Amino acid sequence: MIRLAIAGALGRTGRRVTELALGDARFRVVAALTSPHDRQIGEVVHGGDSSVTVTDSIPADGDVLIDFSLPEGTMAWLDWCQIRGTPMIIGVTGHSASQRERMDRAAAKIAVLHASNFSLGIAVLRGILGGLTKRLGEAYDVEIVETHHRRKADAPSGTALTLRDEIARARGRAGEETTVYGREGRVGERPVGQIGVHAVRMGDVVGRHEVHFSGPGETITFTHEAHSRDAFASGALRAAAWILGKPAGSYSLRDIVEAEP
Repeated sequence: MIRLAIAGALGRTGRRVTELALGDARFRVVAALTSPHDRQIGEVVHGGDSSVTVTDSIPADGDVLIDFSLPEGTMAWLDWCQIRGTPMIIGVTGHSASQRERMDRAAAKIAVLHASNFSLGIAVLRGILGGLTKRLGEAYDVEIVETHHRRKADAPSGTALTLRDEIARARGRAGEETTVYGREGRVGERPVGQIGVHAVRMGDVVGRHEVHFSGPGETITFTHEAHSRDAFASGALRAAAWILGKPAGSYSLRDIVEAEP
């Protein structure tokens, strides 16, 4: 049984990770991590085990840590995991460049799997985009539209940027060099090779991503919509089970998808 610590356990996705883990025979939740707290998990998470305390510190017997906190929280838990050699699953987005560098350095000491989106569908879509981009060429314009709930803090979403980077990499370019974030005013003719990224914030939408390729006489659109946070939570638990015993290094959800039949 995998002893699991969950950071951001009372957040929108972390709460669902905790609920699913408590009902999964593969795991024993040893810590539900958040800011200082003294309540039992059964008081705040549906179906919670009253023996699991909501806390701000990790017991020494944790095998894997799943992080759905905040960028600053990632940095704190990353230090803890490096000291103890504990693998870390990171589902947080919005990290700064310096924070991403710290994550890369940590991967020299421990196994780190970071994903902007833990759904299986997004992982498969990423694998499709590169080849399609190369085959269509730059005669096809690319626009990415993402929609999330009104409380999401970062824009565009980490998933939208990940999809953008897959396309840009297939074109042999850096994502930031080719991106325009929304358009306003007299922007002129669309440059060849530009990738448009647009963020919509409304209601309680869990997550929707559209990738449009539009060329001479046709448009190809990929749409991924998360119906609930279970898509992310179950993917994070799958990653936690997979990463245990892996050597130090930086991993992605695609590593799991490609490794498993």
